[in-house]
Amino acid sequence: MSDRVLALVTEGEEAARELPMPVIAYFLITFAVFLVLLGITWSFRNTAYKVQAPRRGEGTHGNASRSDGTHH
Repeated sequence: MSDRVLALVTEGEEAARELPMPVIAYFLITFAVFLVLLGITWSFRNTAYKVQAPRRGEGTHGNASRSDGTHH
């Protein structure tokens, strides 16, 4: 019986596949994709402020909402 187990173990080792690239290549590709996605995310910084509609009473020189009658 030990011969059969030994034969199965050796067959299992032969059936194992090698990776098509070195492990470091997978890391470098993943890191590069991460940097690209980070750059895309970074390019959208402060866009919410640029698109945001002006708040009530802001952005106009004739600000009628002041009750004391003073100007800036």
